[in-house]
Amino acid sequence: MFSVNSQPFDTREPELVAVVLALPEDGMDLLTERANMSHALLPVANRPMIWYTLQWLEQGSILDIKIVTTRESEADIVSYIEVYKGMANITVKALGEVDGTADALRQVAPLIKGSFVVVPCDLVVDVPPMHFFDLIRIRRPAAATVFCEAMKSEGGGGSSKPKHVPLCVGIDQPSSRLVLLQEIEKKSEDLALPMALIRRFPSMAVSDKMQDTHLYVFQRWILDFVLAHQEIVSLQDDLLPLLVRAQSQPHLLEKSGIVKHMPAPAAQRIDEYDTTVRLEQQERIGSGERPEYDSLEVFVYVRRGGIVGRANEVPRYCDLNSVAAKISTGPRTDSSAVLAQQTQVGAESMVGASSQLRERCSVKRSVVGAHCNIGRDVKIINSVVMDHVTIGDGVKLESCVVCKLANIGNNAQLKGCEVGTNVFVPDASSFKNMSVTEDSDALLDEGMQTEFR
Repeated sequence: MFSVNSQPFDTREPELVAVVLALPEDGMDLLTERANMSHALLPVANRPMIWYTLQWLEQGSILDIKIVTTRESEADIVSYIEVYKGMANITVKALGEVDGTADALRQVAPLIKGSFVVVPCDLVVDVPPMHFFDLIRIRRPAAATVFCEAMKSEGGGGSSKPKHVPLCVGIDQPSSRLVLLQEIEKKSEDLALPMALIRRFPSMAVSDKMQDTHLYVFQRWILDFVLAHQEIVSLQDDLLPLLVRAQSQPHLLEKSGIVKHMPAPAAQRIDEYDTTVRLEQQERIGSGERPEYDSLEVFVYVRRGGIVGRANEVPRYCDLNSVAAKISTGPRTDSSAVLAQQTQVGAESMVGASSQLRERCSVKRSVVGAHCNIGRDVKIINSVVMDHVTIGDGVKLESCVVCKLANIGNNAQLKGCEVGTNVFVPDASSFKNMSVTEDSDALLDEGMQTEFR
């Protein structure tokens, strides 16, 4: 475990500790496996994706950050944190085998003394962090999360389609509590809701357009509950739905063992100015409901529109690159990049440091990394080209991700492909909707020059 201090840090116990999950994602193996590269360091608009998470936390005054990763990725992440320019005290903790996000949390439990934030390394979000955390300070819920409407695709990229499991999400409008959360197996006009839920939250709004960002804030007793229940594997799939159901099903408080870890109701103070919450609790106490009901609150911050998304699948990774490049306030083309005559870089594209683009290149809605060597008459459309890539003359890339150190031969044509790290694509080859993760001479020898899906 390594600790890197960006500046002298206050040694008092922080109000909130952040746990950043920098763990492998199955949907990103095509981009990371061959290079044994950390998912957290994949570039988004020519910055490591974890940079966006760290910046968001720092803007919310969360300055004690624990990055949880694998032993294989530890050295690379530590190297990046050493050069990262920020205000936070950042600790990198390498884990052995990890069986889900809840297990990762159990392994770092000794580092967490109070309430804490859990956030994935691949989340890019424009929710105002100070506003969000101020709401947490005022309400003091047992758990809090951020849900968002699905961001419109910028065209995607790669050979796969994004997986989307629709959720039925119910939010109590007066209190902004997340009160219903279940997967939708088959879309139909009918939705069966428990009467206990309707009686408990009669002003509930239901939607199937919301997505879980995997951004959570928990009180410390929630971690004690997770430590005591090894059957909880996923924070998203196991813990959060259980907490949501327990708000309207009192028998779950005892059956699941939640009530054993909850603080005394008297400790749940209500701000004297929070009239809605105060009157709501008085009404429920008057009706004979148990005080544990109000001790267990799952608060949800809903972000509609804007920029909220995770780069946990290749198509979403491409979309976030497009969005981040579009809104970036930095230079579109680095001052050290060399662009030859008649080369065009679109207003929604970026070119990294020391890259060279020769005559008549065209870059549209794409991100080109640093130290790339791109030949003449090359067209790059809706693609991500990472650092140190060589592209020959006459190449056309559309909706592709080209990993670092790849070499694409003259006149190659690729559409909807991932090209792995250090892979060579021969001259005049053509691939569509494929993952080229090894030197493609072998594929060509087997007659697999082009594959359509």
